[in-house]
Amino acid sequence: MTNIKLAREKSGKKQQECADELGVTLRAWQTYEQGVREPKFELLIKIADMFGVTTDYLLGRSNAQPPPDPIDDFADKVRMHEHEQIILKKWLALDEKKRQAVFDFMIDVLHEYESESTHGLVEKE
Repeated sequence: MTNIKLAREKSGKKQQECADELGVTLRAWQTYEQGVREPKFELLIKIADMFGVTTDYLLGRSNAQPPPDPIDDFADKVRMHEHEQIILKKWLALDEKKRQAVFDFMIDVLHEYESESTHGLVEKE
C-alpha cells in the first residue's frame, strides 16, 4: 500500500497530522505507509476520503488514478507561472513558524513597494 504514502505526500500533510486526524498512533500510520500492516476497511475508506482518492488507488490497483494536485489545479485556474508554483509548494512544505516568517517578510516587501509606488519612486511599465 505504498500509494498511501504517495497520497499523503501529494496532500502536503505530515504523518502525525494524518494519524491524529484518523485517531491512530503515528506508528500505526507509518506501518500502513510502509505496507507492513493494512488498515481495516473502514479506516481505508476514511483515508481515501481524507485525500480525495479512491480505495482502488490506495490499494494500488493498476487502473486507479492518482489524486489530483490541488496546487496544480489552483495554478491552472489563476494562470500561475511555473516558478510561482515551485515557490508556493516550497512555502507549503515549511513548518508553521517558518511559513509565518516568510509571510511576514513578504508583507514587509509589499508595504515597501506600495509606499514607493504611491510616492512616485517606482517607475511604471
